[in-house]
Amino acid sequence: MARRVVATPKPNPSQPADMALLGAVVRYRRTGLNITLEDAAALCGVSKQAYNNVELGSENIKVETLFKVLTAFGISLRVTDLSGGSDEWL
Repeated sequence: MARRVVATPKPNPSQPADMALLGAVVRYRRTGLNITLEDAAALCGVSKQAYNNVELGSENIKVETLFKVLTAFGISLRVTDLSGGSDEWL
């Protein structure tokens, strides 16, 4: 029997950007597309454990892994102010 994907709520982008927020954004995108964790890992070209660590907001992941996942789901990061103001990451 196929695994059921449960949609997650949209994360609040106004909170400070950190790995937990990135993980929530990735999970929101994956579940919105009705893709299982296993299929998402295969789509991104990473192991299931590495992918799961991204969604969990682990701070011990490779930057390469993070960008593979973000790229696969069309999620981009941007820095909008480097003049001493606050940095916006999403």
